[in-house]
Amino acid sequence: MSTKYAPSELKEFIKIYDKLSYKHNHYKVFEDYLDLFINSFSFDHKIDLENIRERYNEEERIIFGELIQQSLLILQKKLKFEDCYDLFGTFYELKSLHNKYFGQFFTPMPVCRLMSTIASIDKDTKNFHDPCSGSARLSLAANSDSLGMFHVLIDKDYTCAKMSALNLLLHGIQGVVICDNALCPGTSFQGAFLVNKYLYIEKIPRIEFTENVNFAYNYLRLRLGGKAKQVTEGPIDNSDIKDLIVNSKTGQISLF
Repeated sequence: MSTKYAPSELKEFIKIYDKLSYKHNHYKVFEDYLDLFINSFSFDHKIDLENIRERYNEEERIIFGELIQQSLLILQKKLKFEDCYDLFGTFYELKSLHNKYFGQFFTPMPVCRLMSTIASIDKDTKNFHDPCSGSARLSLAANSDSLGMFHVLIDKDYTCAKMSALNLLLHGIQGVVICDNALCPGTSFQGAFLVNKYLYIEKIPRIEFTENVNFAYNYLRLRLGGKAKQVTEGPIDNSDIKDLIVNSKTGQISLF
């Protein structure tokens, strides 16, 4: 991948990434990079380490460590001068220009900042919702305007859910990222990331992962001040979650 049109801060990252992608599937390398990144901050993230060890030789596995290190260095530098930076989404969009398997472009950060400003977030607002989070840019912009909100992010794309979880983690935001259809909660569930759950107590960024749809949505209900539903055999009715996201009177999506 050419670095000609890449932001200056990503050029070294791309050079390291290309050491892997020239030989392996570009999208799979990115997926493995996200999985390994999350795994370094999680005790229970579902990741097939055995297949990763088989897919990459020892030298290539070390390169993944270099990618994660470079990611943290980029964020360290960018966050000295900016209140947020979407490393994962920015790189993803660059790959979308050259690879059909990426093929998504997210709301530009200036537009996210404008939307957050127009929303005029009240200081007493406790929760933020985004039913189509992408790489969590709108969440990052909203956090810049109002620190301390609990962020509820949902996206049907599992790669986007992982990027969102990492962005919350590295920006010190508490929240939950659910991979599901936000308009029909529970019908397309692939997993949930509970991000920075004990950050204010432990002072350590951490991600908890669950494949249990009932646990994920009950955790969300409790965090939003509701009551957990009793779990019986089979999935529980999660239609009430939709009511938190879509205003039943206006039919509009509610971000706050």
